[in-house]
Amino acid sequence: MTLLQVKDLQVRFAAPGSGLFGLRRQWLKAVNGISLSLAAGEVLGLVGESGSGKSSLGRAILRLNEIAAGQVLFDGVDITQGGKLDIERLRRETAMIFQDPYAALNPRLSIGETLAEVLRVQRKVATPLIPRRVDELLAQVGLHAELASRKPGSLSGGQCQRVGIARALAIEPRLIIADECVAALDVSIQGQIINLLLELRQRMNLAILFIAHDLAIVRRLCDRVAVMYLGQIVEEGPVEAVFGAPRHPYTAALIQSIPEIDPTRALPREPLPGEPPSPLHLPSGCAFHPRCRHARPICTEKPPPSHDLKGQRYSCVLEKPLL
Repeated sequence: MTLLQVKDLQVRFAAPGSGLFGLRRQWLKAVNGISLSLAAGEVLGLVGESGSGKSSLGRAILRLNEIAAGQVLFDGVDITQGGKLDIERLRRETAMIFQDPYAALNPRLSIGETLAEVLRVQRKVATPLIPRRVDELLAQVGLHAELASRKPGSLSGGQCQRVGIARALAIEPRLIIADECVAALDVSIQGQIINLLLELRQRMNLAILFIAHDLAIVRRLCDRVAVMYLGQIVEEGPVEAVFGAPRHPYTAALIQSIPEIDPTRALPREPLPGEPPSPLHLPSGCAFHPRCRHARPICTEKPPPSHDLKGQRYSCVLEKPLL
């Protein structure tokens, strides 16, 4: 069953300084016509370099960013056109886990107060039962009930991220968007958080949009992966299909740059060249062509054709796997 459906979504931001002193307003296209879907109980990885628009997409899905065009359907309801009740329902059934576990928590509130606040606002349990539910949430993410009296500053990064997950679980969500939620943690703690997400996904039938730049983690956690470049998805499909036979040059370059994926594979002799162009001035044709070793003259002139090979979708003139 499809829980989340995104259709031709666009998110844009006014460029700093544009529109002032009579200057023409310029728009930065953070998300540029993205479509994707996510089923209940499925984990979709969203990967790409910093600045590709991953976080902007995740925040727009939860209506934390304004949507310029397109649709977001949650459980069949178009929340881009929805009224107050639709947005309230979205808030009750979705949650976000943020990258910085310390910044995401109020330093003035104890852990117990942080979780209790969510339970009160969302009216998930009766007031007398809140302390017991707080203890249950902490246990659910592998933390002792004694931590409820402590404040975030006295906890480790891994403990704070577990609290962030507990806060997300407090609303009993159907969808969680995890935005680089392990990027700031040590490798050993990353593994614990990934195992926790896998366990919660299986136990609660959670749908998870897992935003990350570490492809090794995505391969371990996710069912499908979508690769973003300059606000667009250039390749999407089952994890093993995409990692085993990437079709887009950008996907192949990302995979080659992560030696953890295959320790026997030598590092690439030439890493991905250059930097992504400014979203204010997108290249003509294929946006990746200025950095692509396989670029052809037509790549500078026309948008790349779309292909669908047994659920592995990509946009490129190339027709053979690159690895």
